[in-house]
Amino acid sequence: MTIPASVIVVTCDRPENVRRCLTHLMALQTPPLEIIVVDGSRNDETARILRDEFAGVQLLRNELGKGTTAGSRQIGLAVARGDVIAFVDDIVSVDPNWLNELVKPYTDPRVVAVGGRTLEGVDGEEGAGIGEIGRLLPNGGLSYNFAADSGRPIEVDHLLGANMSFRRRAIEAVGGIRHDYAGMQSLREEVDISLRLAQRGGVLMFAPKALVHRIGPPNGTGGEKVDHHSLYCARRNHVMMLVRVFGWRDPMVRYYALRTIHEQRQHFWVARSHLRPRKLDGTVRSWRTRTRAILPLTRAVSELAGLIAGLPAAIVATRHDAAANRVARSNVSRKSIALSRGRAR
Repeated sequence: MTIPASVIVVTCDRPENVRRCLTHLMALQTPPLEIIVVDGSRNDETARILRDEFAGVQLLRNELGKGTTAGSRQIGLAVARGDVIAFVDDIVSVDPNWLNELVKPYTDPRVVAVGGRTLEGVDGEEGAGIGEIGRLLPNGGLSYNFAADSGRPIEVDHLLGANMSFRRRAIEAVGGIRHDYAGMQSLREEVDISLRLAQRGGVLMFAPKALVHRIGPPNGTGGEKVDHHSLYCARRNHVMMLVRVFGWRDPMVRYYALRTIHEQRQHFWVARSHLRPRKLDGTVRSWRTRTRAILPLTRAVSELAGLIAGLPAAIVATRHDAAANRVARSNVSRKSIALSRGRAR
């Protein structure tokens, strides 16, 4: 590895995950320039583990606590010294050669971001969705499939927060990571920075040999309780992201809204069929089953509410972005004038 890289781990109230994650980072074949842990925990257990077991790891505090993942990433980015900034979640363990593979594509100066595979431990995941890894779809939706093995590095539209990296100059040039996306995991913040970098002509790559393994149950597995707040935030943040990156007039905004509304029809049909007193074979449906039929409707309500909330959120966000851009241009103008006066003297 010839490019100095900083590794940033974001955590909150998961000290054992941090211990496991750091143990694997310490075993990398080529150590990074630095490892930074940004901790938003409510106690000092994570700090104690770092102090006693990982003395060489830098610890930063995020006093905002839970639900500020993007803010924690920005805190780490502000102090990181590497030319490449790599982010991993505390719920992953990295392969020994992970960092070497992650930085290889940066030998191409056009490359501004690189992500790797995040294995979920699901049968057949290496072949699922190979043709649609990290894509922004024409209807405004996203494809993920970051466990798939493409066999070689390929270009993508966006990355996954659990295993992603950026060229520091590039991410600083677009103003860093936006941390105003709602929800426990700041959903869509990693897609936002990916799309903004691509808009400026940067190339994003997926490196299939840069492997991390997710700890715990895979995303999207059955048997989990529906997190209505996450459903709400995902729709809200997605609308906000599309508008602030592409603008209100982009057809993807309209297509995404229509697609979201269309997808809710299946929840209404399921609820309607389960509310009927008898099944198709004529047997009586229990009151418990009929009562539970309301659950799909609550999911639909959460998603539609998030879609609607995304509109005012997008208005506020675009106004904030415009104000920030004006300040940035003003600062650049002042610096240019100061330099010109200095040369004149």
